[in-house]
Order: sequence, then C-alpha cells, then structure tokens
Amino acid sequence: MTSWFVSDIHLKSINERNGQILLRFLFFLSQNPKEHQLFLLGDIFDFWISNGSAFSQYYQLLVDEIQKFSLAGGQVHYFEGNHDFHVDVFWTKKLNIPVYENEFYFKIGQLTVRLEHGDFINPDDLAYQKYRAFVRQPWVEFFGHYLPSWFWKPIGERLSAKSRKRTGAYAQENSENGRTLIRAYAHKAYSEKPFDLIVTGHMHIQDEYEFKVGTATVRSINLGTWLEKPIALKLKDDLIEIVDLEQFLKT
Repeated sequence: MTSWFVSDIHLKSINERNGQILLRFLFFLSQNPKEHQLFLLGDIFDFWISNGSAFSQYYQLLVDEIQKFSLAGGQVHYFEGNHDFHVDVFWTKKLNIPVYENEFYFKIGQLTVRLEHGDFINPDDLAYQKYRAFVRQPWVEFFGHYLPSWFWKPIGERLSAKSRKRTGAYAQENSENGRTLIRAYAHKAYSEKPFDLIVTGHMHIQDEYEFKVGTATVRSINLGTWLEKPIALKLKDDLIEIVDLEQFLKT
C-alpha cells in the first residue's frame, strides 16, 4: 500500500488551480483505491467549521471524490488544522472518515509515524496559541454545530485571511528560524514517545531533517504549503519521497 500525506492547501474553491490538482490527484487514487491511503494534515480548506453546509457547496466535487475513494476501499484520515476544526460532524458522522484533533501514531510498513497539523511547533506564537485555545473551547464547538454555517462563513473568511497573512509573512521573513523550530519540535516530540518519522504542516515552510538517537535514525518532514507548490509526501515500502503533484499528474 502507498501512503500519501498533504497539508495546508487552503482551498477557497474547487475551481482554483490547486483545487483542480487535488481533484486530479483523487481521480488517480480512485483508479486503484485499495492500494492507497490518504492523510489530510489540516488546513485543507481555507475555512471549514462543523457540518460545513455553507462551505461544502464550494467543494462538492472534491467531497464526492473523497467519498468515492473511501467507499471503494481507500483509506482517508483527516487531521484538523487551524482553518478547519470541529469537522467530525461532517467527515466522520456523514462520510465515516476518522478525524483527529491532535497528534496520532500509525504503524505504516516497518515505520512508526507520528502525524499532526503542527499547531505547537512555534511556542512563541502566543497570538496563535490563544486563538487555538479559544476555538477549541466546548462552547465554541457547541455554537459551531448549532449556529447556521452562513453565520460562520464571513467570520471564518476574515479569520482565515488574517491567519494566512501572518503565517505567510513569518515563513518568508523567518524561514531559517522556522526550520529551527520545526526540527527542535521533532526532537521534543521524540522525547515524548519515539517514532521513525514525524510529518507536520502549519508552518508553510517545507523542510526535511534527519537526526540520530543512539543507533536509530529519525526523520522529520514538514509539508510546507500548496500556496507555494502542490506537493505530497509519498511513503511506500518504507521509502520516503516528496512528490511534485503537478508534474506527477502529467506523467
């Protein structure tokens, strides 16, 4: 089986270039669905909360293709980000796709893999940490489920634009510091519970890093953002490869 990992696509519409690339990628996966599993590591959409009735209409073809892939035997796992949260009422309850709020460990082939969006990579981003704590409050989840999606859509668009601008500016101005944070976080995460590979997003900085712990070789990969380039991490037979999807889908 081949495992694929993508994050930080920040889709606003299926008609966007990256929306079309993602749709074509799903067409490819659906050709042999039982041979693939797809891990969505958060911020797939620029904003999505709760059952998403005001959002799914913009992505209906994409949602249909994900559901088709899943029903045909493909495995899909959805990790919430900071632009898509409290979404289990749609993805799990409607489509039977598991949703993860925090990190989770998978055994893929011979590798133990830790997956997460990457919310805690930068502990100094206090504004973001306060934002995350706020949107994870139970009362926010309650209102997220029970207030109509048309109420959340304009609020979400403003919050998403502000967050995307802040993250993008940080990635451009502090790329080296960002890589240092990503790598330090990998060491910290490993000290909590060992793994062979950690895959994250959120920082909008594509980074590959390898370090030794005793005789063990540990790898850290941050997927960057599709706002820069539509990439995916491919893991097959314990071989790890970064794939440029735009080029890959042309072959």
